[in-house]
Amino acid sequence: MKKFEEISWLVTEEEYRADKALSYSTLSTYERTGFNNLAHLFDFKTSPSLTFGSAVDAIITGGMGEFNSRFIVFDIPEVPDSVITVVKSLYAKYGDKCRSIYEIPVADRITETEIQKYQLNWKPETRAKVICEKGFEYYDALCKAEGKTILNTALNDLVMGAVNALKESKATKYYFQDDNPFEHIERKYQLKFKGTFNGINYRNMADEIIIDYDKKTVLPIDLKTSSHTEWDFFQSFVDWNYMIQARLYWRIIRQNMDNDEDFKDFTLLDYKFIVVNKETLTPLVWEYADTQKMGPLVYGKNKNIVCRDPFDIGEELYAYLKDTPRVPKGIKLDKENSLVKYLKNL
Repeated sequence: MKKFEEISWLVTEEEYRADKALSYSTLSTYERTGFNNLAHLFDFKTSPSLTFGSAVDAIITGGMGEFNSRFIVFDIPEVPDSVITVVKSLYAKYGDKCRSIYEIPVADRITETEIQKYQLNWKPETRAKVICEKGFEYYDALCKAEGKTILNTALNDLVMGAVNALKESKATKYYFQDDNPFEHIERKYQLKFKGTFNGINYRNMADEIIIDYDKKTVLPIDLKTSSHTEWDFFQSFVDWNYMIQARLYWRIIRQNMDNDEDFKDFTLLDYKFIVVNKETLTPLVWEYADTQKMGPLVYGKNKNIVCRDPFDIGEELYAYLKDTPRVPKGIKLDKENSLVKYLKNL
C-alpha cells in the first residue's frame, strides 16, 4: 500500500508559500481585520512570540537539523520585544550598508520609532538614543546571523524547555515519539495539501498527521505555543480563529483522501490541538468536536461568538481580491445606506 505522504502536495516550503491559493492565515487575518485591511493582508508578519513558536515547531516537526538551519543562538542580553521590532525593521532597511546601528542616521532612527509607535511620549532624540543603547548588540547579531533568525540564550532555553515538555509529558509524548517499526502507525510532519472548492483554490500545511494503517484512521494535529496558559487555550482558539484552521484543513485533507483509491475509505478524525505555554510548561491536548460541521457555528453563553464557515469567508475574500471594489459588499454608492441595518449587527 502507498504511504499517506504520496497523496500530499509534494512541493518545497518556498513553493508552498509562493502559491496564490488561499490559506488559513489569510482567511483568519481577513476575518479579524476586515475589508479596510485588504491592502496589508499579505504583509510579512513577525514578532518575538512568532519566533518562539517557529523555533519550537522547527525542532518538533523537523528535528535539530531543521532548527540549526533556520536559527542561531547568541549570548546577548534580553531585549524588550518593542525594541526588537524597531531594530529588525532598521536592519531590513539599512543592514546592507550600515553594519552598526550607530551608523544609521539619527533622523532615520527617529522615523522608524514613529512607524513602529515606539515610546511616542518620549522626545524623538531620546527614542533614537535608547534604541541604540538597548538594541546595538541585537543589531550586531543580525549582521552576523547571515539570514538566520536570532535567539538569545534565555529564549533558547525557553524553546528547549517547551520541546522537552511536549516530548516528556504524559498528555503529549505519544504524539511526538518515534515511530515503532513493529506498528503500522506513521507520524508525518508538515505535509502540504491543496484543494479546490466552488472554484476557489485553498492550501494547507499540517503540523502533524498520524496515520494508523491497521485501523484506517488519519489524525490531524496542530501544535500551538500560546501566551495563554494551556488550560485557557479556548480563549486563544477564539482570538485567532483556530476553528477556521481546523475546518479548512480537514476539508482539504479529506478531498485528497476521497480522490485516492487507497485512502478514500480511511476515517479522517476531528482536529486535535496540542498547546504549550513557555512559562507553565503543562502541555495539553484539546479536541475540536465541531471540525466536520458545515455552515456558521455559534458559541458563548450569550450566543455572542459567531464563527463563519471557512468557505463563506473564502468566497467573500476571493471576490474582493478579484474585483477590488471601492467599498465593502452591501454598501451602496448610488443611494442611501441603512444605519439601523448595520447597528443591529454590532
